Amino acid sequence: MFRGREQSRPELGFRLLQRLGADVADYGFVETSAKQDGRNMTMVLAPHRGAKTRAKAAHDADVPAAQRASAPAAEAPTDTPQN
Repeated sequence: MFRGREQSRPELGFRLLQRLGADVADYGFVETSAKQDGRNMTMVLAPHRGAKTRAKAAHDADVPAAQRASAPAAEAPTDTPQN
């Protein structure tokens, strides 16, 4: 939202939103370019398809294997009844 004298310089807001779009390019893309509607300037961003699975894979790669092995595992059901 532009207030006061900011309304006379909408190109600053446009550049800011363009920079935001470039900064989040790894996670998503600009679906609708920045446009001004009265005092507001909007830009729609959307995630890349499969970004969630890539982020999970990257997180799993960052966690050392020893740390994953030491994490408490859920107990597997056994075939023998426990009385």
